[in-house]
Amino acid sequence: MRSKLVIALVAPLLLMAGCGGSGKDAAPKFDGPVVPWASDQPPEFAARAPVSAPCQAADLAPHGQVDFEAYGNGGAIAVIALQNKGKQVCRLEGTPRVKLVKDGGPKQVNTALQRPPLIFPDTAYPLSDLLAIKPGEYVGVTVTWTNWCDPQIPGKTRVPPSAVRITLPNGTGHVDADYNAVPPCSDPKSPSSLGVSPFETAKVQAPQPWTSGSVTASVPDQPVHARRGEMLRFNVVLKNTSRVPVTFDRCPSYVQQLVPMGQVDVHVLNCAAAKPIAPGRSEAFAMEIRVPKNAPVGGNGLFWALDAFGGKAPQINARATIDSGV
Repeated sequence: MRSKLVIALVAPLLLMAGCGGSGKDAAPKFDGPVVPWASDQPPEFAARAPVSAPCQAADLAPHGQVDFEAYGNGGAIAVIALQNKGKQVCRLEGTPRVKLVKDGGPKQVNTALQRPPLIFPDTAYPLSDLLAIKPGEYVGVTVTWTNWCDPQIPGKTRVPPSAVRITLPNGTGHVDADYNAVPPCSDPKSPSSLGVSPFETAKVQAPQPWTSGSVTASVPDQPVHARRGEMLRFNVVLKNTSRVPVTFDRCPSYVQQLVPMGQVDVHVLNCAAAKPIAPGRSEAFAMEIRVPKNAPVGGNGLFWALDAFGGKAPQINARATIDSGV
């Protein structure tokens, strides 16, 4: 099986919000004052200056074959990964058209498909990067495919489509890609349907681990509380369980999400205000996350993970109680 480029393709996240015990959890001990929260985001999320030049199909190349996997009732799903092989920064906006290249065969229709949401703790480059795609970088398109009813013509061998064709919405041509599978025929009277998402960004590439030490994490005083539309404030306690000091010379990012309605949120730890953690000792960091206005009242899940672009560990599944507000 060919290796896959990691694009922001995900499946729906199922969560029993508020699970994991009752009452308030015992507050873990930590040394010194709580490190204040900082709003800084990692440099990977820095805004780029948009460019005016659209990407040309001739400068885009698929990353391997389009690898369809089983999805839904007899359908298939894949992410088409395209790399900017050109020498210039370019932009891709909107939604391409996708078809299977074949003379004759079933009628094909495109339907709108939303970008799949990220599954915690995955993170992807901001969508604004699509306005300035650098040479060597990747973008993706999520595609679903159902109902391929190719009739058998007597005396002729049934031939599958020769390629998946991605036609850019800016009128600069198309890109053809190999593929691995064809979905079954479920309704001969209906066309073959291709759901196509807008262009999406790739997941952030992992750097070197931020520390050689071993760290655990916990959220004290659960469930933590907040109101709809306001900031949820809580502490994360990091404990050094290794035999060497944990320092913050390389400052890690962290990822958090209030589920089921919140979005993945990425920030950089406030390393400037932190102190090295000696073996066996702990340090607390203040955290903030916006509660969506449509968050369910009552029990919600609070996910948190350190080193968002690397080991994504340690991870916490905490409990939050959300009030309706005034």
